[in-house]
Amino acid sequence: MKTFFKLPKLTTQRLVTLAMLVAIAFVISQFDIRIIPNQLQFTFTFLVNAVIGAIAGPIWGFFSLAVLDLSTIFLSPDAANFLPAWTLMEATTGLLYGLLFYGKELSWTSKKNWIYVSLAISIIMLFSTFIMTPLLLQIYFNYGFVAQYIAGRWLKIFELPIRIIATMAILPQLQRIPELRKLMGLTK
Repeated sequence: MKTFFKLPKLTTQRLVTLAMLVAIAFVISQFDIRIIPNQLQFTFTFLVNAVIGAIAGPIWGFFSLAVLDLSTIFLSPDAANFLPAWTLMEATTGLLYGLLFYGKELSWTSKKNWIYVSLAISIIMLFSTFIMTPLLLQIYFNYGFVAQYIAGRWLKIFELPIRIIATMAILPQLQRIPELRKLMGLTK
C-alpha cells in the first residue's frame, strides 16, 4: 500500500533528537528582532523547525511543533493568552516542514534544490505568515486583516530570501552527518 507521505519510525534516538531540537527552538524563540513592536518580528526559529521537519517527517513534525508551541506559551508570562488555533497552526507548519524536507537530499550547488527549497519555504510562509497568522489575529484580537498588511505585515516578504539562504546553508551540511542522514530518511 502506497501512502501519501513517509512516516519514520519513532525510535529512542529520533525521540531524544526531537526533544533536544524542541528545547533549542524554545531557547531561540526567546530571542527575536522586533521591527514593528507587537506587529512584525524576526526570529531564527524557522531553521530549527526545518531541521525538526527533516528529521521527524510530517506526523512527528506535527506533534513536535505542537509541543514546542505549548511549551513556549505555558512557560511564558503570556500563558493566559493560550489560543488552541495557534497551536494547531504551528503543528500544521511542522507537518508541512516534514512533508517537504523529510527524505529530501539537498545540495548547495544544485539549482533544482534551490528552486525546491524556495518553493517549499514560500509555501510554508504563505500558509503560516501571510494567511493563518493575520487570520488568527483578526479572529482573536479583532485586528483587521487588511490593516495588518498596511501596518507592515507585507514587510515579511523580505524574510523569504533570508529563510531560503539559511535553510540551504544549514540542511545540506547537517545531511553530511551519518547519524542525522539516517534520521532524515536518506540512504547511503
